[in-house]
Formats: sequence, C-alpha cells, structure tokens
Amino acid sequence: MSFGFWGKAAVRSWRCGLLFCSFLVVSCGQGNGGPAASVPEELSPLEAARNLAVINSRQDAPLADTSAYPEEIQAILNRGSVIFAMTAADQKPFFYREETTGELAGLDVELAYEIANRLGVRAVFNRDAVSFDEVVRQVLDRKADIALSKLSRTLPRAELVRYTTPYIVFRQALLVNRLEFAKIGTEDQLPSYIKNFTGRLGVIKNSSYANYAAANFPSAIIESFDTWDETVDALFAGKVLAVYRDEGEILIVNATRKDAAILMKTVFINDQQDPIAMAVAPDAPLLQEWLNVFLEEYLRQKNGEFAIARIVQRHFSAAKSAANP
Repeated sequence: MSFGFWGKAAVRSWRCGLLFCSFLVVSCGQGNGGPAASVPEELSPLEAARNLAVINSRQDAPLADTSAYPEEIQAILNRGSVIFAMTAADQKPFFYREETTGELAGLDVELAYEIANRLGVRAVFNRDAVSFDEVVRQVLDRKADIALSKLSRTLPRAELVRYTTPYIVFRQALLVNRLEFAKIGTEDQLPSYIKNFTGRLGVIKNSSYANYAAANFPSAIIESFDTWDETVDALFAGKVLAVYRDEGEILIVNATRKDAAILMKTVFINDQQDPIAMAVAPDAPLLQEWLNVFLEEYLRQKNGEFAIARIVQRHFSAAKSAANP
C-alpha cells in the first residue's frame, strides 16, 4: 500500500478546492494532485500515517482562504491541527502507550492519524479526561474537535453531541465468577438468573455500562470502580459476582488471564449491542457528515480488520502465550 506524501502547501491548495467533494467521494482525499512517494512495505499502517503526520507538521506554507467553509472545518484548517479527545487511561487495543517506544498506538490512534492526514493537518491528542463522559465534555467545552475514545453511542450522550455512524458494534457481555455463582445455583440455572440479576455487578464508574447496568439489571447491586483493571480484580477476588462490559473486553480478559477459563463463565447478551462511534459538537453537522463518509471508505479498505475476534487475536494472543509458558 502506498500513500501520497505531500507538502502542506500542496495539501492545503488541493484541500480548499476539493474538501467538500470528500463528503461524496472520500477517496479523492489522497493520491491525486501531488507527487506520490511509496511507503516502504515494512511500515505498518500506523507508522505510515505517523510519517505523513510528521511531514504535515513540518510545513509552514500560508493557508489559502477558508471563508467558504463551515466554522467547524475552518477552525481545524486555520489551526493546522485536529484535536482528538481520549481518556487518560489506556484502552488497549484502541489507544495505549507502547511499552518499548512510549508512542501512542492502537486502532483509534491509527484512525485519528488517517483523519488528520486526509485533512492535511496534524493530529493532536487531548488525554485529560478521566472518564468516558468527560471525553464528551471535552468536545462540548471546545477542548477537542472529535471524541475518539472507544466511545459507546448512548442516548444520554446523544442529547449532548452528534455521533458518527459506528465503526465497531459489540455485543454486551458478562463475565461471571463460577465459584461465587455456585453458592447460588448450578450453571444451567445461570441464563434465568441473568434475566433477574440480584447479585453484585461490577462496572466502570461514569461509563456507558454504569447506565446500561441500571437500565438492564435494575435489581442488581451495582459496584462502580475507577478502572477496568480494578473491576476485573474485584471479580477474581470474589468481591462481585460478575462484571459487565462489551464482548471485546470480556474476550481480552479470557485471552490474557490464564485462570479465566477455569474460574469464569462468559455470557454474551445477543440482543443488547454496544455501538462504538466518534462524536463532535452539536453545531458541527458537516464535520459529522465528513467523518461518516470517511468511515464508509476507511472500513471498506480495512476489509474485516475491525472484527472483534480478529482484533483480540492480533493484539493479545502473544500476551496469553507469555502468561502461560
């Protein structure tokens, strides 16, 4: 795969003429109107996107007139950067610091760089938010242009911001402590128990699953924790009967904890979905539409790389092998 490595002057000149065409055909965003340079095949998509971001950040050409653009896009072009809000806590494989290099990596990070490079600007990451709800607040307070933080699309948040179409849709899931449930009943009784869950249910504080738990398990005793790691530790310690999150995170626990298969029981809730999407300010409709069209092409190019099982296998199979020598 190759990318067009353009100077910022060429990017901006092209962008001012054709940015709105990308609402209809995003593929006009790269590879036309400038000299192309091949990316070495050994570079990953994230490394290639980073390289282009570095080139964009080193150009100081004056910006062409952007007065015809809507305010939310003018702000990005005039600033020369697009700001993404993410939580302070890592959410591997979506965004996290690489242990060896300290570089920010992950699915959402790669997505952010691709968005920035299509616009011909730098990607900037605001990680001040300590919760997912605060990520939404960063957009409302104009501290970020786009919330891109493995963000669940929920009705309460949709009252505040504009969501894009989802780029991943998870099933909701529970991970149940087998030993604790054995005090209540047998595993063949678990499905009926789940329908009227009355035990202690662990969730992350100020997350979508705190709201989902209150709505879907009104008889449960909800226990909130600051982080997912604390939530999972409470489950293995028997402090909660089950934890509640998306199927991806549950599969990751199963893939990385060597005792999970013996001690825990996974329950997928097939009729409850968790769509993951980006969010923008309520007065940014054209930025929302641009992102929707971008996502349509981006996901088509990825061709199944965002499938949950494939993500878990790619990012966590090695971790389980190391944990089980």
